[in-house]
Amino acid sequence: MKKYLKKYALIFPLLGIVLLFHNCQSSTPKEVKLHEESNTTTDIRSSKRINAAVIVQKVTFPNMPFAELIRLMNLTKDSSPAALWKAISTLPQAEQMKKDSFDIENPLQRMELMLAPLRKMEIKFDQQQAKSDAAGLTYRLENYVNYSKGSGEAFLANSGNETINVGLNYPEGKLNGLAKVQIRINPKEYMIDKTGKTKVIAGITCQQAIYNKIDAMDKTLPKFVVWKSPRIPKGINLLHPYVFDENEGILEIDAYLNEDENSLLRFTTTAVVEKQFEPKEFEVTKAHAKLDAAKDQNSIEKNVLDVVFH
Repeated sequence: MKKYLKKYALIFPLLGIVLLFHNCQSSTPKEVKLHEESNTTTDIRSSKRINAAVIVQKVTFPNMPFAELIRLMNLTKDSSPAALWKAISTLPQAEQMKKDSFDIENPLQRMELMLAPLRKMEIKFDQQQAKSDAAGLTYRLENYVNYSKGSGEAFLANSGNETINVGLNYPEGKLNGLAKVQIRINPKEYMIDKTGKTKVIAGITCQQAIYNKIDAMDKTLPKFVVWKSPRIPKGINLLHPYVFDENEGILEIDAYLNEDENSLLRFTTTAVVEKQFEPKEFEVTKAHAKLDAAKDQNSIEKNVLDVVFH
């Protein structure tokens, strides 16, 4: 079963997803409607850089309402995380390889949702560092990066029993993302189109980039549409469920899990609230034991799954 999970869990995005964060110390500005896309980038860099802020995000399935997803997940005794894990391990080989369509009844795709931060996703940042606070259906995650040093740390706990947890240390130069929960996108696998289109997201003008997978036979994550802004530090990109090598901070990601339009996941920013932070606000909860990202990759993968599917 471990061999199977290792093979398949790597392809599943930790998708980052979130309900609106209503209790910021500063009042949240009124929601800004997204402007129509345009083909001009005349003043894209004219606005001042944002030095420190809270980014509030949410996830939507444009073709499937969130409430319906939760209903279909139905995490009862007969459909518990442990039961789901067992179902995945006994899935027939033909079903294991099914990637052409998005079916919530497929245990593999239910697993994707288990790994996604469906309940909360918030990022606070300044010019040196950033920290995300996320919550999935069964876990809570704190993920911190110091992008000026190239190091970081993370804390992942089961939401029902936080004594079940794992800590992770990213040594300098080893910020490759949290196994199972984040996927680093290899730009060599995609044709990247910087379209020149812009739109406003949470009051910030963003530029569009479209990623299309070069290998047409590879149907996993065939397409992304990202919206980014030079007003936001690129270091926050290290905290997204999908990690892109972009030079501007990303505020929206459309991720296609496969070629089925129902597989579209949209991670978008609903508010950017400028504020200053105390050093303690970037601190990460201490775990019972902390693993090293450079040395303990296999242990990290197993521990992450143990926490999420306990």
